[in-house]
Amino acid sequence: MGRLAEWRRIARAHPAVVDALLAAALFVAGLLPVNPPGAPLSLAAVLLAAIGSGALAVRRRHPLPVLALTTVSVVLAQLAGVARGPMVLTVAIAAYTVATRADRRTAAVAGLVGASAVGAAAIATLGVVGLDPAVVVLLLWFGVAVAVGDAVRSRRAYVAVREEGARRAERIRAEEALRRVAEAPTEPAPSLNRLDALVEGFSTGEPVRWTVAGQPRPLPTEVDVAAYRIIEESLTNAHRHAPGAAVAVRLRYDPDGVAIEVRDTGAETSPSPEPSAGLGLPGMRERVEAVGGTFTAGPRPDGGWSVRAELPAAEEQAD
Repeated sequence: MGRLAEWRRIARAHPAVVDALLAAALFVAGLLPVNPPGAPLSLAAVLLAAIGSGALAVRRRHPLPVLALTTVSVVLAQLAGVARGPMVLTVAIAAYTVATRADRRTAAVAGLVGASAVGAAAIATLGVVGLDPAVVVLLLWFGVAVAVGDAVRSRRAYVAVREEGARRAERIRAEEALRRVAEAPTEPAPSLNRLDALVEGFSTGEPVRWTVAGQPRPLPTEVDVAAYRIIEESLTNAHRHAPGAAVAVRLRYDPDGVAIEVRDTGAETSPSPEPSAGLGLPGMRERVEAVGGTFTAGPRPDGGWSVRAELPAAEEQAD
């Protein structure tokens, strides 16, 4: 199996060399006597064998002309009585090559024409009436050659489609990876370490005070992100629903976690406190409860809106 695989690899890499070797082998075989065994070798036999077998060296580039040339050389050799060895194989190989490179109809017509010509010459040479068994076998060889060639062509087309699909999928994956790289966020990940920048961004449109109580410490990533997002969404809602109102942010670190409170003094009008975009109150509640915390939100007795969240994060759970 190893040698066969190596031979196939070489054949795929150097098809012209393979065809040249095949042509040379068939030329030598075409000089072998068939009937009678001791018939002398004539110049005509050598020339016709050289033409028929030599044409196979370019069978992949010119399949139809090669089939025509091999057919003519074999028919002439048969009619001249100088057909020697397996000269007829050159026509079968040429018909096979046409079937591997042309559409099915073209291959069938070309193979039928070649088989008919060689068969008629064989009948005339043998002097038989009708189809002699030897002629029938000869014609069957042509049919098999065309059928095998067509199967090979179909297989190659199927493999080519699969390979093209695989290449297209790989290209799409590569393009998607490049797109993702181009869109990888450049901003730092959400974290309470960036709370000052977050508050400063909202302070440009309305007064925001913020205080931190307790000793800040690293938090588990999910708790850190949840706390940041709760403050961010609360500030967004205050800016949207109470523009110009004073906002206070309080963050307290406890041994068992962190507590957050964001409240505003309310707007002159009373728009709906339910945010229209972003996380929304249900989204903030789900985010808090996902890390095992508690969440409350609602209007304050003296006006405005308040959001409170307590997130568990024992000191030994810190990253």
